[in-house]
Amino acid sequence: MSLFAPTRRSVLRCVAALAVTASWSAPALADETAETFMQGILDEAEPVLNASTKAEFYVGIEELVGTYVDMRRVGRFVLGQYARRMSDEQAAEYFPLFKRYATIIYQNTLEEYEGQRLVVTGSVDRSERDIIVNSKIVDPEPGDPFANAVIHWRVYRSRDGEMTVLDAGADNVWLAIEQRSQFTSLIANNGGGASGIDALIAELKTRVNK
Repeated sequence: MSLFAPTRRSVLRCVAALAVTASWSAPALADETAETFMQGILDEAEPVLNASTKAEFYVGIEELVGTYVDMRRVGRFVLGQYARRMSDEQAAEYFPLFKRYATIIYQNTLEEYEGQRLVVTGSVDRSERDIIVNSKIVDPEPGDPFANAVIHWRVYRSRDGEMTVLDAGADNVWLAIEQRSQFTSLIANNGGGASGIDALIAELKTRVNK
């Protein structure tokens, strides 16, 4: 099994943690602004998901991720408590590697939805700045394994109202939450602190073929 491949236990743990956090949040409300923001991205993604070549697909996803995903914020989130222990030199090496690695994850994940069109179906405000937007496939083909899948997008609203994407998932399994579990375990298993972060950076270099 790949070092960064999810296990059934870790996925269930992450989903449970998210559910508990959500239960402590303010009453859930829909957020039309976040829904409009996310639908705009999905409309922009439609021709990419229907690209005629793999090269066009990968380039298109990379551009979308680079434009709309807040990689700096996500990169710190997945480090958990170790983000505060990272030196400036490690940060300069880590963040570009993480951006490339996370982009590859998005490319591989969204490849499952090639040839599809996604539409927003609703949203839930977990807080004023933390919104979950749900989407689904439009007119799936008979027998499509993702016909009933709910594809989630976690949207962050800054103080000035600007929106970015922090995470994506399907049926309550989230990419960044799973990465955080794996990254922090790798760091802890390699001594924590600077040595653990160095081990993570080395692993990311391998993953992105640098």
